[in-house]
Amino acid sequence: MEPWLARIYIIALIFVGSVSYTVAAYYHLKIESWTFLKAFAIALPLILIEYQFSIRGNHHAHETLKMNAVQITLITMAFYFINAWILNKVVLKKHKIVVWREVGVLGLLVCAVVLSAAGTDESIVP
Repeated sequence: MEPWLARIYIIALIFVGSVSYTVAAYYHLKIESWTFLKAFAIALPLILIEYQFSIRGNHHAHETLKMNAVQITLITMAFYFINAWILNKVVLKKHKIVVWREVGVLGLLVCAVVLSAAGTDESIVP
């Protein structure tokens, strides 16, 4: 597999896992009345999807892209942030978004990823 395609594949695995996690988290906020079985029936498939994609993405990111645990965690957190923002803005439509704070947080996450690779042989930039 081409290196650029491998990068896209690995990042896509992590992204799909983060989408499943975000949907599970926010869906639970929308349900008014809970029973254990209802929560379990909703959560289990989403958790399994999240786990399957995330664990493979994390493994390949470490083995193929030589990313460390901090970089993988920061990229995953950035995806959670982006997914939550889209869900708040598009689906829930409840929360007013303060753009400068959202851009600031995303900028800090990007800086953290770059700084976590600075001065090492584990740079994520080709």
